[in-house]
Amino acid sequence: MSFITTSCTVLIFNGIYRDNHTNYSKEIATFNSECAPIFTEIASNSESKDKIQNIIDKNSGYEDIFIVNLKGEVVQENKNNFEKQIDIVRLLKRKSETNFYGTQIKYYNAKYLNQDRYIVIARFLVKGDNFEIFILGCIVFIIVFFLLTYGSVRYIEILSKGIIKIASGKLNLRVDIKGNDELASLGRNINYMAQRLEEINKNEKEIEKSKNMLIANVSHDLRTPLTSIIGYIKLIREKYIEQDEIHKYITIIDDKSNRLEELINELFEYTKLSSCDVKLNKTKISLNEFIRQMAEEMMPLCHKNNLKIILNMPKEDIMIEADTSKMIRVFENIIANAVRYSEKPGSININVFKSEEKARICVENKGQVIEEKDIEKIFDRFYKTDDCRNTKIGGAGLGLCIAKTIVELHGGNIWAESKKNKVCFNILFSYV
Repeated sequence: MSFITTSCTVLIFNGIYRDNHTNYSKEIATFNSECAPIFTEIASNSESKDKIQNIIDKNSGYEDIFIVNLKGEVVQENKNNFEKQIDIVRLLKRKSETNFYGTQIKYYNAKYLNQDRYIVIARFLVKGDNFEIFILGCIVFIIVFFLLTYGSVRYIEILSKGIIKIASGKLNLRVDIKGNDELASLGRNINYMAQRLEEINKNEKEIEKSKNMLIANVSHDLRTPLTSIIGYIKLIREKYIEQDEIHKYITIIDDKSNRLEELINELFEYTKLSSCDVKLNKTKISLNEFIRQMAEEMMPLCHKNNLKIILNMPKEDIMIEADTSKMIRVFENIIANAVRYSEKPGSININVFKSEEKARICVENKGQVIEEKDIEKIFDRFYKTDDCRNTKIGGAGLGLCIAKTIVELHGGNIWAESKKNKVCFNILFSYV
């Protein structure tokens, strides 16, 4: 923009200068010197009209040549010229002028021939850009360009230094925004880039921290049952003990082995679901019928824990597209979680709500109040609300994380709410 403004300024200046102060002194002097031999030749043959005409015709390829009387009437001229009247008095008055408007003029040079005649020679003079105007234009261009671009150049330098600092790791740096032009837009984009890089860097640190916690938690959860298994096997091998004690130790080993198998299976499943090449085998299903079957399958587990399942669903079928094998895992994990943390005896309520575009399933149970900070992290890997990570309640800490991953793969949404002593897990699906 500055370059265009500067160029326009110089062109306007140059145009104004030329329109008002075009000096033709050099062109006129050259023309007059070329006219001198013609004047001399005509003057030497002034008595012969035929000889004058021959001279006129001979030189008519370059100039218009006239013989004019005192009244301005053309008495002789070239063959192709049609001017019949020339103001000889006006020509003589303006003979000393050299400044004219425009870049092309028709200039008349007149010289007295005898008592009643004048010789008039005319030619179109073209004015090219002279060196002085060119130099002046260059100087004006440089000055104006410098004045208009100095601020922009300084601002570009500031942006450049800001980019270097951001590239060196100062992602919290923001450049100053000046004006509202293209450079200001560039500055805003640099700040947006720095903000996104800062967010990405923060997320990467969180991922790294989560990965380290995952490794630590997996090590802890694998080591606990494995230590018990190794210890009890050592007891059986090294000591002579009664049959009842062997049976007791084998039962503990079996429980710990099952716990270890559960953890490894869930870890494997989560790793598989988290990969980029997960493919869903979706089919069109009735959500009502699917929930009803899940409730029936989970009923034995609920009865064992002195709990019952209460269904509340609309009568009309709600059709969705889902991978049933993976969706079964979602509700198994959520209902098992509700069984694990419910007050006993009690009930687990499964409510299905229908809106214009989506269906919401709420799995609700009464239990210990979950604080807001825990609600936000409840779907994290290996996260448990009990700080000591004891295994009295059970669970590997991956069930809800797996459920969330599967729901999001289906394009749905899952979240938890806790009000007083009630906890509700909400799942949102779009209709077919």
